[in-house]
Amino acid sequence: MKFLKLLGVSLAIAVNTYAQPVAQTVVAEHFTNTYCSICASRNPGLYANYANFPQVLHVAYHPSAPYAACPLNQHNKTENDARTNFYGIYGTTPKLVIQAKEITGSFTNATVFQNELGKTTAFDMTAKLTEVTGNNLEIRVVVRKKDASALTSLTLYVPLVEDTLFFAANNGESKHYDVFRKSFWGTNTLAITAPVNIGDSTVHIQQIAINSTWNKGRIYAIAILQDNSKNHVQAAKSNKLAYPTSIQHYTTSPVFITPNPATDYLQLHGADDNRYNIVIQDITGRQISCFALNGGDKINISGLTYGQYIAYIQQGSTQRAFKFVKN
Repeated sequence: MKFLKLLGVSLAIAVNTYAQPVAQTVVAEHFTNTYCSICASRNPGLYANYANFPQVLHVAYHPSAPYAACPLNQHNKTENDARTNFYGIYGTTPKLVIQAKEITGSFTNATVFQNELGKTTAFDMTAKLTEVTGNNLEIRVVVRKKDASALTSLTLYVPLVEDTLFFAANNGESKHYDVFRKSFWGTNTLAITAPVNIGDSTVHIQQIAINSTWNKGRIYAIAILQDNSKNHVQAAKSNKLAYPTSIQHYTTSPVFITPNPATDYLQLHGADDNRYNIVIQDITGRQISCFALNGGDKINISGLTYGQYIAYIQQGSTQRAFKFVKN
């Protein structure tokens, strides 16, 4: 009996030795709009401030109010608006929410980030992004309990983010950072049960279909863990996929295009006697032009505005997609 009691004490000591809080990852959720002139004037200061805090995660949503014409909102209106409504801030841009708390003052003050650094949490989290068969992306989020906590119910939200989009917006912005594309669990957060014991973990896996307008070399996911009162608990950034961020040069393929970026023309490389059907779309999936060319012809892009586009090139039953940037 004494041995058992001593063993119990020993086990308790061992558990306490390994129980320790972990650093809380800071997340800045930014609500902006490409038709918003106020956003264009305030966003550069926010980005300059954010650049001094590389440990902070950032995601930019584009709600439909007050400007419904924003193409980044139209790409996924329902989910952009849903996250805005989640915080009760729909109707005005720009807005900034850090650690689930709205920032009402200046976006350029370093304290908006500094005040949230150094805090700890009982939960650790990792996120892994992979491309799987069926033209899908899969996220695998692991939540591990590292310290004592009374939390039993949590919510998980995982937005897919594209790190940079290049296009000339109505408000004058030409680069758009960490743009929200899609949520892995749709408009709502996923309700999960917190791990019970220290060292325990839960795993959460979900898939979404890949959209052809996404640049697979630039996308990643951010897992955001909150409690039922929307308080921030933890966050994690996934890996990026192993894809080039520039145009794909298929030198062993029957067709490819150069250069990237391009100013006035793209050179179509293919068999001179082959006829290729070409469709050019912008990053929202809107068709810009459609035409046919021979393999050695040039594609005139001088009329395009600055930004990122996709050229779909089809010959017979084979179609390839090439992303390019118009300077």
